Amino acid sequence: MALGIALYFTIALTAYAVFKGNACAVMIDGEPVAVAADKKSAESILDELVRLKSGQVGMDLTVMEEVSFGRVRVEPEQILGRAALKERLEKRLTFRAKGTAILVNGASKVFLKNEEDAHEVLAWLKTLYPVEEDGQVGFKENVEIEETYAPVGDILEVEAAKKLILTGRQKVQQYTVQEGDTLWDIARAVNIDQDQIVLSNPSLDPDRLSIGQVLNLSKEAPLITVTATRQVTLKEEIPCPVEVKRDKELLMGEEMVVRKGVPGERIVTYRITTENGLEAERKVLEQEILRQPSSRVVARGYLTLASRSGVARLEKPCRGGIVSAFGMRGGRMHEGVDIAAGYGSPVVAAAGGTVGSTGWRGGYGNIIEIRHQGGLVTRYAHLSSINVHSGQQVKRGQLIGRVGATGHATGPHLHFEVIINGRLLNPANYM
Repeated sequence: MALGIALYFTIALTAYAVFKGNACAVMIDGEPVAVAADKKSAESILDELVRLKSGQVGMDLTVMEEVSFGRVRVEPEQILGRAALKERLEKRLTFRAKGTAILVNGASKVFLKNEEDAHEVLAWLKTLYPVEEDGQVGFKENVEIEETYAPVGDILEVEAAKKLILTGRQKVQQYTVQEGDTLWDIARAVNIDQDQIVLSNPSLDPDRLSIGQVLNLSKEAPLITVTATRQVTLKEEIPCPVEVKRDKELLMGEEMVVRKGVPGERIVTYRITTENGLEAERKVLEQEILRQPSSRVVARGYLTLASRSGVARLEKPCRGGIVSAFGMRGGRMHEGVDIAAGYGSPVVAAAGGTVGSTGWRGGYGNIIEIRHQGGLVTRYAHLSSINVHSGQQVKRGQLIGRVGATGHATGPHLHFEVIINGRLLNPANYM
C-alpha cells in the first residue's frame, strides 16, 4: 500500500511541473504518506496531535520524524478528510519528549523525565549497600547523566527505573555436569534457584543428569554494579602448614594425622571491596603476627589396593560373616558379597575417598558409592539409612549408613562390591 501511495505521489508531483497542484502531499522522512486539502490544514492537524499527546502524558512533546509538504495534483477522492488524516499521522509518527538519560559506559540505558529523577535513582542505588563512615560507595561502570530526547514510551517513572536497573538483562552462562553433581549442588554453587535452571532447560529431567551434559544457567544481571569499599581490622587464626609424610601401610588417598599442630594468630587490616553486596576483593593492608603456627603432620598412603597376599587392605564395612559369596549363583552372577548383620547395624567406609552417587537404585535399594584413588570404587547396598551425601569426603572407618533390607533383599544384610578400573572383583580378597 505504501509503495502504491509513493508511486502515485511521484507521478503526481511530476505532473505538477506541467499542471498546477490542487492538494498538499504530507511526507514523513521523505516518504509520502497522505494527501491533505492544503498545507495549512495538514499543519493544523499535526499541531493538534502534538498538543493532544502532550496533554495525555503531561510533558512537552515533539515529533521525532521530519515532516514535509509538497503540492500535488490528485483526484478529489484521494484527499483525506480531517479525521482520516489525523488517524493516519497518529499511526505513522513517533512522539518524543525532552528528558534525561542515564548512560552506562556511554550507552543510554534508562530514560527519566528530568535530571532530578535521575539523581534520585542513582542515589537510591548507593543506599542499598551502606558502609561505615570511612567507606566509599560508587559504580563499577562509567555512569553519566545526559539531557536528551527519547520516545515518550521509553521515559520511566522513578520506581520503574529502579526496577529496570536492578533486574537489567538476562545473562546466560553454561555449565557442564560433572560426576557426582546433583541439581541442588549446581543451583547452590551458582546461586540460582533450581526452578530457574529447569525453566532455562526445557528438555531437562531434574532427576537424571548425565556427565558431560551442558546446562544453560540464566540469571538477572543489573545494569549498574554498585561497588562499596571499606577497611576492617580482625584478629584471626593463621592456618597450620601441612607437612606430608608417605606411609607404606596406607592406601593411596588415605590420610592419618600424626601431629595436629597449633594454629597461629594475627591482627590483620583488610581493604574489602564488594560488588552489589558480594565480596569481590580482599586485600591485606597490614598485619601483626601474634603467634606463629606449628606444622600439622599428616601421613598419606601411596599403595594401590592389594589382594589378600598384599599389604594395603580394605576395612570390613560392617561386622558379620559372609553369607553369600562372590561368583555364579543359580545361573546368575553375584557381583559382590553379602555380609549378615542386624537391621540398623553401622556401615563404615572401607577406605578414605569421595562419596559419589547415593540414594535409591532399583534392586540395590538404598545405595552408596565411594570413589577412591587408583581407580577403586566401593559400593554398599540395601541400606536402611544413608548418613553421607554426594561429594562428601569420608575417612576409612567413618560411619556412612546403616544395614537394612531395601530393594531386592530377603532380610537385613549388607551387599558389598569392589570395582577396580571398571572390573567387579571379589571383595573377600581385599578385606
